[in-house]
Order: sequence, then structure tokens, then C-alpha cells
Amino acid sequence: MKKRALTILILLVSLVSNVQSKNNDGWYIGTKIGWSNFNLLNYKKMQDIKHDESTNAPIFGLFLGYEFNPYFGLEIENDTTGFFPHLMFQKSKEHIQANNVQISTKLSYPVTDDFRFYTRLGGMMFWENLASKEDLKKTFTKHSCLFPSLSVGAEYIFNDEFITRFDYTWKSSVENIMNLSKPTLGDAVVSFAWKFGKSKINDMFTSYTPETSNQQYVALNENINFPFNSTELRPISYDKLRKINNEINNIKSKKIYITLSGHTDRIGNKEYNQKLSEDRAYSIKNYFTSHGISENQINIQGMGNQYPLTDQVCKDIESRALLISCLAPDRRVEIEVSADQ
Repeated sequence: MKKRALTILILLVSLVSNVQSKNNDGWYIGTKIGWSNFNLLNYKKMQDIKHDESTNAPIFGLFLGYEFNPYFGLEIENDTTGFFPHLMFQKSKEHIQANNVQISTKLSYPVTDDFRFYTRLGGMMFWENLASKEDLKKTFTKHSCLFPSLSVGAEYIFNDEFITRFDYTWKSSVENIMNLSKPTLGDAVVSFAWKFGKSKINDMFTSYTPETSNQQYVALNENINFPFNSTELRPISYDKLRKINNEINNIKSKKIYITLSGHTDRIGNKEYNQKLSEDRAYSIKNYFTSHGISENQINIQGMGNQYPLTDQVCKDIESRALLISCLAPDRRVEIEVSADQ
């Protein structure tokens, strides 16, 4: 069990360390507003409410997050539920306000560079429980005050900076989960966020004033990743290639040269991987030539599995399925665009 947990941790570290994104890594901060349903919450001030009575309330929150790559991120948020009586349609008008803090991991599934689906897995505790020594002692017991949570949602990114998203979150006590009871809380939320402090390393042009008029400089470096044992381009790869092609067309130089270096993971023999790495590079070349770039401007080289990005991270993984996932950053074509100035 410990070995499997360590393997999964190594896999997550590999994804965080090696999968690169042009637009999606960095910090973001946002606000959320929505509606929460307290149907089965055994809250101190609500003990007299019957389980079949509806106890809905508005929810408002602030959150801070960091995305390591387009697929994985972390978030921390503070939510306040109940700015007016929960029992809006009942005689009781008692004001109840609950504050909680939640930490979660965010796993995203990009459809395009700007639109993606995601899930968040984490845990929530009310501030009053965090301040109680007795409640903290029960954190890892059946009667824990920790509420594991699961969210599903979709988000759209405007101009690489502004995020709007909608999600639904299920929260339930550990005891209810163990008893297979239905979720305690359900939050339907609309969120708005702003990205700041993002890394621009991968999409930054590196240029300088040459000493002579024909000196060459590197104008662009990018990676395109491939599925296991495949030369097929993913839909998200086409989005990225379109942007690269536009950037190439915007380079103010009559002499542009493109070097495509194909790579594979370590699974398979040397001869097969050499051929696979070349074929991956040719699939990128075919895209560029179909968009007006001359074959004479493109140089192909197959690297096989000689230059892995995950050599140390994935070396102890025995499960084939986990190994294939861990080695994903190695299955790539490196695109280097040079120009004479």
C-alpha cells in the first residue's frame, strides 16, 4: 500500500515538474458566488431542524490558486455561507453564518488552450472546528469534522488572464462517506478570477542585437507532446501549432529555419524508438508545410530515447500503466525556430 502511494506521488511530481504550458501556468486569484444546500448538515444551531426541511443559503468566497501546468494545480479558499436567514421560506428567521476554509487539488482536462473541464479534490473544515482542540483531535477518526469534497466544472480563459467558471461541489462528512450516505452539502457556484505572475518562459522571444547583419538567433522554442506509441497529434496540439505558425509568420526576417527534434520514452527497443521519434518530427513538418512553410526551411532529427526529461523521476515505477503516464513528457517534438537578422 505504501509503495503504491509513493508511486502515485512520484507520478504527480513528474507531471508538475515536466509538463510545460504556454499560457496556463502561474498564480490566480478570484471570487465566487452561488447557492449552497444544507440538507443533512448537523450544525449546532440547526439541531431542531428536521432532515426533510430545506435549509438553503447563498455562498460567497475568495480563492487563491497556482497552476503548475495545464493539468494540475492547487487551490485554497475561504467561504462564507448565509448572509440572511437560511430558512427563507419558513417561519424561523434566525440568522446563521458559517465560515470554512478548503484546500484542494485541481485536475484539468483541456479541450482547447482556452476551454477545459476540471475536477477538484480536497477537504473543508469550519473555522470554529479548526479553533477547537477537541475537534482537531478527531480529524483522523470516523467522527472527524473534516469534510472531504469533490467538484466538477468547466472554465473559459479570456485573453490568457481572465477566468470564468461554473462548478458543482459535493461535501460530506467522513462518517457519512463511511456509511454510504448521500452528500451533506452541495454548492452550485459561478467564479471569476484573474491570472497574475504567470511564467512567460516558454512563450518569450529571445532576441538580441547581432554583431553582424547575418548573425543567427533563436526566435522561438516550443514542445509538442504525443500519446503513447503514436505519431497522432492531439486536438490541443493543433491549437498550439496554429499559434506557433502565427508567431513564425510574424518574425521579421526573410531567412527562417525550423529544427524539429523528435523524442520517445524509454519503453521499446532502440531501433523502434529511433524510427518513432523521426515519424513524430515528420508529423509536425507535414503540418508546417501544409501551412505554406517551405520544406527547405525545415530540418528533421530523430533523437530516440536518448534525452529523457523524466529519467530520475520515473526510474522506480514498476506498474506499466503508471510508468506510461509518468513518461508522458518524454514523448515530444522540440521545435526550434531560428532566423537571420
